[in-house]
Amino acid sequence: MNNIARIRKAKGLRQNDLADMVGVSQPHISRIEKGDEGPPLSLFRTIADALNVPLSALFSDPRTDVEQALIEAFRDLPESRRQGWLEMARLVQAEARAADRASDQS
Repeated sequence: MNNIARIRKAKGLRQNDLADMVGVSQPHISRIEKGDEGPPLSLFRTIADALNVPLSALFSDPRTDVEQALIEAFRDLPESRRQGWLEMARLVQAEARAADRASDQS
């Protein structure tokens, strides 16, 4: 199975929109999303380019919308701000673990 439908919807696109972007019909996109049709790799590359994601994103483990949004937000940051953002995320993670441990002990 692939992640095309999930990525397309997250970007606010309809099947018709994606079909127009890659030069195929909407039913063709529907069949690809359902896994009923295995297009050539070149079409997957075209779809990935149209969705502005790496080819691997079409086949990787599905992420929740929140996880994907966090990754995209991080990638959109200038390199100079990424370290601070990562440190903040690690602090939040550590606080959550400490709170979990405290609630387990009570």
